Amino acid sequence: MTRPRLSIVVVAFDMARELPRTIRSLLPPYQTGIAPGEVEIIVADNGSTDPVRAEWFDADAPVTILRVDDGGASPCIAINRAAAMAKGERIAVAVDGARMASPGLVQGALQAMAVHPDAFVATLGFHLGPKVQQVSVAEGYTRAVEDGLLAGIGWPADGYRLFEICALGESYAEGAFRSPPETTFFVMDRARFLERGGFNEGFRALGGGFANYDAFERLSADGPLVMLVGEGTFHQLHYGATTQEGGIRRRLPGEEEALADAYHRDYRAATGRDYVRTDRTPILYGRVTHPRVRPLFFPPAA
Repeated sequence: MTRPRLSIVVVAFDMARELPRTIRSLLPPYQTGIAPGEVEIIVADNGSTDPVRAEWFDADAPVTILRVDDGGASPCIAINRAAAMAKGERIAVAVDGARMASPGLVQGALQAMAVHPDAFVATLGFHLGPKVQQVSVAEGYTRAVEDGLLAGIGWPADGYRLFEICALGESYAEGAFRSPPETTFFVMDRARFLERGGFNEGFRALGGGFANYDAFERLSADGPLVMLVGEGTFHQLHYGATTQEGGIRRRLPGEEEALADAYHRDYRAATGRDYVRTDRTPILYGRVTHPRVRPLFFPPAA
């Protein structure tokens, strides 16, 4: 069997509606410039109530399902176990299985890696809907509304039209000129990922807490940081840990502290220090793929 160019780890928890779209968006023919066999996907099912099943995807889709029953509320264990199974020279991690991709995401990331083999290639994250979902759900945004938006742009015929029905995620509000605190999809050398320990399994908070912040900082620390322009991921509504009404400022049932406070406490327990954002100037790689790319990727300064 030919070795894939890229192994993509996709983490899923109770995403029967969203995951099939995500997987479809990460494979050819939706992904342009990528031939069948060049990409493998490993779905890390982190204890879903309704287990992920192969029949959710096309019969010939190169998808392996890894069921993880002891991963806990954080995806870190599931990510690392899936990464250990990967066959590709490069590895990508999609930390949220509800995130659909733009059509040139995979090709763009691999092209950037060809220019900078030691790079950490990241992308901006968007929310489907008129505003970030932690706000729009309080204003009537539902899964049915979202399905209507996707039907209205004729998805998946032209995946770049996702830029017409999205809002820039909070972590990416400054656009592509400044490195964000995290990324929703990254590509790097698989050996480097494993050498650096992958995701820190000391993070135990709901949804991983700030594990993604820690991974972004550690895994991108000693090589070029490349931010893709004109490509991204788009979050489908699934009532995730941080995209419900109130976001990380909300309080969990029966808890006195906000989710953000719990996440900061979890970060200190996992790393031994408080979180401080690292400020880097990224290398930009990509192109304008849709008229909304410029205002979304390069928003005016506040």
